Amino acid sequence: MKWLLRFITGLTVSFVVTMIVVVTSFITTMFSASEMGVRKFGLFGALFFEPHEQADGATALEIGVSNGAPIALVFSISLVFYVAVASVLERLKLHKKRLLQADEG
Repeated sequence: MKWLLRFITGLTVSFVVTMIVVVTSFITTMFSASEMGVRKFGLFGALFFEPHEQADGATALEIGVSNGAPIALVFSISLVFYVAVASVLERLKLHKKRLLQADEG
C-alpha cells in the first residue's frame, strides 16, 4: 500500500514538474520568436510557436506540440527521480530508527 501511494504521489509530482517545464519552455520560445512567419521550436523540438500577420493587420498565433517524446521523457525522468529519492529517504529513516534502537539497547 505504501508503494502504491508513493507511486501515485510520484505521478502527480512528475505531472506538475513536466507542466512547469513545458510552460516555461513555451514562454521562452514565444519571446524568442521575433520574426513574423518563422516557426520557432522549443523543448528539443516538442513545442512550436509561429506568429502570422493577417490581412487586417492583426497578429495570429499558431502554437502546439509537434513531438511528444521529449515531454514524455521529462515526465519519465522526473518520475524515476522522485521514486528514487523517496526510496532513499525511506531507507535512511529506517536506518536512523535501527541506530536509535541499537543505541538504547
